[in-house]
Amino acid sequence: MENNQSIIALLLGGAHSGKSQFAENCAAHWHSVAYYATGGQIENSPEWENRILRHKERRPSHWLTIEYPMEIEDVATICKQENPEILIIDCLTLWMGWKLSKYFHSYSQIQLLKHLETESIHLLKEVQNINLPVLVVSNEVGEGVVPSSDSGRLFREAMGYINQLFAEAAKLISFSIASQNLLLKNSNMKMQNGFSPLGIINAEYIFSELNFK
Repeated sequence: MENNQSIIALLLGGAHSGKSQFAENCAAHWHSVAYYATGGQIENSPEWENRILRHKERRPSHWLTIEYPMEIEDVATICKQENPEILIIDCLTLWMGWKLSKYFHSYSQIQLLKHLETESIHLLKEVQNINLPVLVVSNEVGEGVVPSSDSGRLFREAMGYINQLFAEAAKLISFSIASQNLLLKNSNMKMQNGFSPLGIINAEYIFSELNFK
């Protein structure tokens, strides 16, 4: 990784696993935080509005919030202007959902998957160029029931791609289960005989490792 690239921590987990709360707990160790909320707005959905409200109420009021449909280029510009100490992206799953919805009728299934992969590569490059510690939240969607629809299976495949893409670039990877956060990767740790020790970690661990050069 180049010295001027962002240091990425990828925080994975299933739905309602505690991964977003973990990201927020990690970010709370920095003074100034930028929060890229990719959920956007869904019209006529009280359930979605309540979910967004709960997330907003949980975050400190002084955090800088940037909401989709603002794109990652806009986020980079704002971060350059405001100079936060860390960026949260919550989450890749919702970002991918909006991209799938936007381009669903513009391509064939094969072309759409390729386009989503291209969009994912572009997102990662833009994130790396922001030159901040970045906490990236994403869902692990490949462990449940196989989706019954073509679009559902395409979404699952696209999510598998973007998660692997960010995992390769990330310095740290955690997986949240019932708010217990398991370390999957720390690029500072050398593997011994093909094995790297794993264990439960907390927000202080993420803070210290992202600040360790």
